[in-house]
Amino acid sequence: MSKRLVLAALFLSSLSAVAAETSTAGDAQAPTVVAGVSDHTSTNLLTALDGFLRQRKVDVDSLTVDQMVAVMIDWYRFAPVDPAEGDTLVYRYGGWSEGCATAFKLSLLRRVTEGGADRIAGITMMFEPSSRSEIAPFMTTSSDWKSIEAFLEAVQGSPAFRQFGSTKPMGVMIERGGLR
Repeated sequence: MSKRLVLAALFLSSLSAVAAETSTAGDAQAPTVVAGVSDHTSTNLLTALDGFLRQRKVDVDSLTVDQMVAVMIDWYRFAPVDPAEGDTLVYRYGGWSEGCATAFKLSLLRRVTEGGADRIAGITMMFEPSSRSEIAPFMTTSSDWKSIEAFLEAVQGSPAFRQFGSTKPMGVMIERGGLR
């Protein structure tokens, strides 16, 4: 399966989450600041992440997992969300399949909760799925920047990080929307 087909399938699967979110994006929310962007829609979180990456001159297509983790933790630490009910990093991975497309998917996402709604933005990497079936799906979170070191240890100690840490993925995307 080509890299373009996998990314196209991933993009199409993300559209349903974006469409579902768009219907609630018009709900009134108190203005807040997320890295210089008011209100916590996933689009604004995505814009904030994109701005942070441009400021740091990060080319997401050239990132490895260890570099992606470092940049996402920096974004979490140095671009606080205030006020919000929750600001959480979510690290997750596992096999992914949709239609004829398959991959091993690894993500580090930022989930901001406000008014009971979760908004997501982050980076997802996809790897060739063959010989990855022995790695069980995994997810861990951190909602306290003061204990980010324990979160980082859990991420770096995970089987997927150890296997893919410095490996170039077959595809990278900036992601927004909901957790599936």
